This record gives sequence, structure tokens and C-alpha cells, in this order.
Amino acid sequence: MVEIRRTPAGLRVKLGEAETRLLTQVADDIDELLAGTAKDVRSSDPLVELTGLDVDESDVVEVPDDPALRRLLPDAYRDDEEAAADFRRYTENTLRGAKRADATVVRQGLASIAALGERVLDGEQADAWLRFLTDARLVIASRLGVETAEDLEAFDYLSRDDPRLMLYGLYEWLTVLLDELLAAVAS
Repeated sequence: MVEIRRTPAGLRVKLGEAETRLLTQVADDIDELLAGTAKDVRSSDPLVELTGLDVDESDVVEVPDDPALRRLLPDAYRDDEEAAADFRRYTENTLRGAKRADATVVRQGLASIAALGERVLDGEQADAWLRFLTDARLVIASRLGVETAEDLEAFDYLSRDDPRLMLYGLYEWLTVLLDELLAAVAS
């Protein structure tokens, strides 16, 4: 049961117990994926703490091996490896942090839904949910090997015993959830 409605206070989100648990697990998994190789930027230098930039010129930030992480943290310059490496070195940690913060906002909302049956999201929280759901779909699409619309169409014909069926079902459910949230935001 998914119910998302605009109210004067914000977007009211209601999910069933199983949906809440499932989305919490997705948020936990994506947060763990993003935390995997994030550089700790805590420092005694206030500028480093403020900007997150504690990178010396010899630091190299590798393109992630995991295809899902490559989808979440793509190269900024596809035709210029040096520029892409520089951009990644100065931005990846901040981008990971922002995506992890979105997962935290979603988990906090889900905790409220679990306790109270619903959560009213303000504009910033709704934006975090939208970004998170988009990221979750990207991760799952990557795990399924989906690169194009044609790739996705093939999943409509999976047999009932195909091990990818459950993951595809999750992808489709997240798509519905994202569409309903977008419709509520636009209303």
C-alpha cells in the first residue's frame, strides 16, 4: 500500500509495513555501497572540514570497479581521462556524502512511517527522497545489466523461476514509488 498526497504541511507518505522494511533495507544497502571506499575528511583543518577537500596533488581517486558505483559516480568528462580524474578527485567524496545524506533522510522518514504509519515530507526531504529513489533505481538497473530501454523491456518476459525476477520486481516498485512522489510534488 503506497499512498502519497500533497497536504498543506507537505507530502504525506504512507507505506505498508513490508514496504517500509524493504525500502529501509534498500537505503541501508545503498548507504553501505557508497560508504565502501569513501575517504574520511575529518581533519583539524577547518577549511578541510568545511569543503571536504583534503586532497594533495599525488592523490588518485580510482574509477569504481563496481558498475553500480560507476552509475552513481560517473565520470564528468568521458573523452578526457585526466580531466575526469581531477574532477573525481575533488568532488567524489562530497557526492558520496550527499547521496549518503539522502539515504539517511529516507531512513529517518521510514522510521517515522514505521512508528506512526505516515510521514509528512517538507520540500527538502521530498527532494532527498526523489534523489534517493533515482539512485536506488540506477543501482538495481546496473545489477540487472540494464543500459537501454530495450534491455529493460526484456525483463517483462522473465520466467517465474528466473533469479532476477525479484530484483526486477523491486526495480518496478521503486519506479512506481518515484512516479507517485513526482506526481505529488508536481500537483
